[in-house]
Amino acid sequence: MTLPTRREGALPRPARQPPFDPKPGLLVEGKYRVESVIGQGGMGVVVAATHEGLDQRVAIKFLAPEAMRSAEAVERFLREAKVAAKVKSDHVARVSDVGRVEGGTPFIVMEHLEGTDLAGLVDRSGAMPIDEVCEIGLQACEALAEVHAAGIVHRDLKPSNLFITRRADGSPYLKLLDFGISKLTANDDESEDPALTRTAALMGSPSYMSPEQIKSTKEVDARTDVWSLGAVMYEALTGKRAFRGETVPQVCAMIASEEPAAPSSIRADVPAELEGAVLACLVKKPEERGTLLQLARTLVRFAPDRARASLERVEAVLGAPRSSLSLPVIAAKPAEVARTQESWGTERGRKRRGGGAFVFLAVVALGVLGVGLYTGRITVRSVTQQVASATSAVASALPASSDVPPLARVVAPLASVLQSAASAIAPVASAAASAAFADEPDASGDADEDDDDEPTATPSASSGVVSVPWRPSTAPRPTQPKHAPVRPRHGKGGGNHKHH
Repeated sequence: MTLPTRREGALPRPARQPPFDPKPGLLVEGKYRVESVIGQGGMGVVVAATHEGLDQRVAIKFLAPEAMRSAEAVERFLREAKVAAKVKSDHVARVSDVGRVEGGTPFIVMEHLEGTDLAGLVDRSGAMPIDEVCEIGLQACEALAEVHAAGIVHRDLKPSNLFITRRADGSPYLKLLDFGISKLTANDDESEDPALTRTAALMGSPSYMSPEQIKSTKEVDARTDVWSLGAVMYEALTGKRAFRGETVPQVCAMIASEEPAAPSSIRADVPAELEGAVLACLVKKPEERGTLLQLARTLVRFAPDRARASLERVEAVLGAPRSSLSLPVIAAKPAEVARTQESWGTERGRKRRGGGAFVFLAVVALGVLGVGLYTGRITVRSVTQQVASATSAVASALPASSDVPPLARVVAPLASVLQSAASAIAPVASAAASAAFADEPDASGDADEDDDDEPTATPSASSGVVSVPWRPSTAPRPTQPKHAPVRPRHGKGGGNHKHH
């Protein structure tokens, strides 16, 4: 049997689709504009892009064309986005979108980061400063604490998956990447996908894999991430890997059977306590291995003071009581700037008391001024002159320093005005009191016989000013007898007669 040729009508083979190439200017899903390629590896390519609707920079990771031939690689790629989206941590790279471009190539949209990974820092500078290593390690502990709390085991913790960016003050800021071979311990989804387990075993990094992970990638828990973090810390402190071999089988054999060299044998200034914490993470048996919390509590002793917050978050996520470490105490600010809660309460009380006195003085001043204006003894012009002179006197008496309390600045001129107003009102008050006493009956019950006389001028004892007391109305007043008739009193002694 001969096969038909193309000339005889045989159908041509479908043309092979060219591999996806994310060139600058490409618009992905109608909203992400590709700008440039920022990273490329065997599993994918990462580009910088801009979300045109939000004008926000993002990073887009596309699966490499070679990896598209493997169904396991595609599944691992998409799984990375799903797992990373479950963790809500400041130290885990955020995933905001996922999809496929025309042709089926999957992509993941992540936050855009500027900096370098820890592997690049170690390659460039070798052993890093101890305080910076400890701060980065604390942030890694914080990220792993939240990852483990979400029921996830990362299983691929290594320097290239710890991305270091910088805050505005220059301090390091870590982001944990790549959850492609992570394990979900909550539902153990790998039991239904042996292919993914095989992929994870092949894709792990031997130099940072725990002894139990080398034996079985599936049968591991969060303690394998503690081993990996210990290996990362060892390398950052010494510039050397904890287990170095020429081949992968040799490295795996060393991990399973040999102990790493002490970091202080490579770098003499590594503190003994820090060295012990790192080596405790590299203990062979998981049940005897140091914990994430123990490592974090040791790292904080050698990290900058600002890293203390990371330890507190680790303790909160893991449900551990807060540690009482003897860390350096930050000097308190001057009393004028910083006050304790107790002193705040005292100060509030003082302000309330001072405010009440001020209100009382203001009410008295207004009352005195009102009486003076009503009687004509005080004029607006005289008040203005008194305020101006008092303000000038207080301004010259007060120092120029801003330390003078605000209340004193207000009360001093107010007191001067009150004194002047009181001097002017005193004669009025004295005359009014005299007139009031003149209208009262004497001790014998007789009324004053001189009510109709003209009022006389009364000198003021305080100021020497002659003031005229209030003039009563000239309208006739009803007269009453000087002695009211005596009403009969009824008592037991008689005179209590009933009239019929």
